[in-house]
Amino acid sequence: MRQRHWFSILTILAITVVLAFTAGCGKNNQAANAAQANNGDTKATNGSTNAANANATSADADKPADDKKDWPEVIRFGVLPGEEEGKLSRGNQQFVDDLGKALGIKTELYVGEDYTAVIEAMRTKKIDIASFGPFSYIIAAQRSGAVPFAVKAASKESAFYHSLIVVPADSPAKSIADLKGKTFLFADPASTSGHLFPRMMMIKELGITNDQVESYFSNVSFSGGHDKSIIAIAKGQADGAGVCDTCIDRVVEAGLVKKSDYKVIGTSDPIPGSPLAYRGDLPADLVEKIKAFVFNYNTQNPSFFTDDKTTAYFPVTDADYQVVKDTATALNMSPEELLK
Repeated sequence: MRQRHWFSILTILAITVVLAFTAGCGKNNQAANAAQANNGDTKATNGSTNAANANATSADADKPADDKKDWPEVIRFGVLPGEEEGKLSRGNQQFVDDLGKALGIKTELYVGEDYTAVIEAMRTKKIDIASFGPFSYIIAAQRSGAVPFAVKAASKESAFYHSLIVVPADSPAKSIADLKGKTFLFADPASTSGHLFPRMMMIKELGITNDQVESYFSNVSFSGGHDKSIIAIAKGQADGAGVCDTCIDRVVEAGLVKKSDYKVIGTSDPIPGSPLAYRGDLPADLVEKIKAFVFNYNTQNPSFFTDDKTTAYFPVTDADYQVVKDTATALNMSPEELLK
């Protein structure tokens, strides 16, 4: 009986040890399996991360060196009245189209109703580049951050033009003094050769003050453009007008007036040419590409330069327009007064 009792005890102990050992092994196996699973997840995560990094690197490699991320979606080029109307078109649309191809970006032509419209369009960022008159550029620099960079001419030294006082061909007037009590046309308040310089010519030749100019004539008004002024003179609708010599040439070339329709009774000092200017906050890399296109445009499209007075674009800076600033100062003319 005693032997059976010890055997039973030993048997129970043996079973207990086996069960404990088996339980321990199960837990170890579960831990091992969990660790292995975690390791697999880590490898998978690392693999995904590596793949993502590889894709990102590949995408970066495919990006162009200049991704134009700071460029406007559209580059708009503004022109002044009389530069892109009917027969007076100077090929501005072709210029804009070619610029777009060179930059690889959409481009549009903006034709302002008057000088103020073009200046304000740049101030409100509706245009990015513009062809300004010298004085309208100065106003645009003050109000719209315009920066001049190019002028169309035969050479940098010849990049000048003149303001003319003209009368109908059959007028008895031989000088500005002969227009006393007559009607007179300026082109636009912000026009250099159609307002500023003719006014200065009157002051010097007549010995009057700026405030006395209007009272010297029976009526003084603004036609809205050089083309409108010279056409009015040719038709005998005004006794005198201030216009630019190159503007008259364009109107004559367009067949709208003949040289025999008018005569010149006054010529101004040389005036620096009308500049192309860009909006000052454009990205620097875009500005450089615009300049490269403009200064090489004569080789790409020589027909754009249609006479012996203009063969290419030449660089200009703000300092080139000091004479215009001095004239405006002498006349005490501010942008606020001219662009009301």
